[in-house]
Amino acid sequence: MSFENYVDGEFVFKELKELAVKANGERVSIHWLYPENKVVPLFSERITKSIEYYKEWLPRLLTQHELDASVIAELRTDIYLAPNKQLEVQAYARDLNGKEYVKNIYEFADLKLYRGES
Repeated sequence: MSFENYVDGEFVFKELKELAVKANGERVSIHWLYPENKVVPLFSERITKSIEYYKEWLPRLLTQHELDASVIAELRTDIYLAPNKQLEVQAYARDLNGKEYVKNIYEFADLKLYRGES
């Protein structure tokens, strides 16, 4: 998911950031691929629209990277406040053998609208 997603007149990441702040260190997780028995969180209509768009695109992305979805047990994006209160975004994947892969995606700054010259 891109922090530049703009759905229904607002940046999706702004709402995700608010959820992460309210979660106070707990992870807000977007589950892209997950086990059948996994309970996934419910999001607002705006966030859900964005997630569904990216889920449609996911098979093409996996193909581009020569990955087969059948070997991925879980794939998610975690958004949370680190102990230093920095907003963190991590990609998490687990394969069928149980091997886990974690990658920090980006250290986000506050998104502010550009209002012309400073």
